Amino acid sequence: MKPPKSEIYDIAIKNGNIVDVRENRIIQANLGISGDKIAALTEEEISGRQMIDASGLTVAPGFIDFHSHVDGNEYSAACMAKQGGTTTLGGERNLNSKVYREIEETGFLINQGFSISQSFVLRNAFRIDMNRAASASEIKAMSTLAERFLQHGAFGICFAPELIPGTSTEEMLELARVAKSYECPILVHMRKDGREALAYFDEILRIAEETGVSVQILQLIYMVGIGGAMSDALKIIEDARKSGLDITADSGVYDTFSACIGTGIFDEGWEKEYGDVSVNDLLISSGIHLGEYCNEEMFQYLRTRHPETLISASVCDREAITMALKKDYVYVSTNAADGPHYMGVGAPEISGTFPRLLGRHVRENNDISLIDAIKKITILPALRFGLSCIGSIEPGKNADIVIFDKEHIIDRSDFVGQGKPDEPPDGIAYVLVNGKVIVEGKELTGDIHSGRLIKKTSYQF
Repeated sequence: MKPPKSEIYDIAIKNGNIVDVRENRIIQANLGISGDKIAALTEEEISGRQMIDASGLTVAPGFIDFHSHVDGNEYSAACMAKQGGTTTLGGERNLNSKVYREIEETGFLINQGFSISQSFVLRNAFRIDMNRAASASEIKAMSTLAERFLQHGAFGICFAPELIPGTSTEEMLELARVAKSYECPILVHMRKDGREALAYFDEILRIAEETGVSVQILQLIYMVGIGGAMSDALKIIEDARKSGLDITADSGVYDTFSACIGTGIFDEGWEKEYGDVSVNDLLISSGIHLGEYCNEEMFQYLRTRHPETLISASVCDREAITMALKKDYVYVSTNAADGPHYMGVGAPEISGTFPRLLGRHVRENNDISLIDAIKKITILPALRFGLSCIGSIEPGKNADIVIFDKEHIIDRSDFVGQGKPDEPPDGIAYVLVNGKVIVEGKELTGDIHSGRLIKKTSYQF
């Protein structure tokens, strides 16, 4: 533990219960922050120009969400910050270069990075229809473009073959080779949901075997947390890991998924993997019919005329969430702000994922320990995606910090019709990004430009 400096720190956080994710322990100590860095971690007395008394509170590294759709949306970032999110990686649906340049030049509320989407960026760049397989020349062109993005700091390549059914295994293989050449992972939204998805693990395993690429399987609860498929999926992943393949996964903590109604998820026959459900169980979560449930006529109308309408479907196995969380190779991400997101519209992941993990799955249900839960949203994704400056509380690391009350932290957001999807959680006391307090209680402080555009190639940000 580093002794204090004689200088007065910019911020001194005193008497906190600090989560040491490297050593799997919680220690009572003081933190000194100078500029954007953690300067001291000590049991000795320290002083700061700003003093934060963290007595009785837990002090954790800032929470990392490596699979969200914030993508420069200020309101989405505000919701994320209020639940402790200090860094987010996006780009899975689109990549707005103007927005990213603005973040690089003027800052953002939280740190924002990006992956490159094979499905919605690379294919769209060459006008490849979603239902058509790419030609060899098109795959080569996409590979060249993907290299340029990786050279400019993308953290990985994201695939969503369920949404883009024309995606061939050959296309994924070639792009996976590009990712491997830059030592970046691929992120995979699987080709099918439920038990039907189990047959498509072979495709992922083949890609990992032939290319040596690291694989992150996205949102297990929404892919295989349906129809009792989770246990079989976890067995497949474990066997693959034992054979030497570098495969990890992540999950959300809600048993309801949200997606735009026009996607392939809701193509004809979608119900067969979801048990006893129909269009009447689909909750409209954006647009003028917000809060209504579909009927067949409304379903077809929205699919045809308003395909960007967000739909929430309560079809997942609740026990599958716990099953996934108990595995050390399963991290937690939000998938937040997918589809339209603005005040009063959307799904609760954007405001509730991390507090729900810590409040319900740690404190109330004892599914996993506090340290294991925090590792799933800090050091593990930091190591996975090459975020070397964050993820743990150590001198020299960037001062991204969440201070919360572990006895009271809980999500308060809920789905449209049941509550407010953007209701801030209870129990978050302070959130710091790069040494600046951006959240105090449930409110933003007004320091909205302390976040940065982060790139894998820079490593220091």
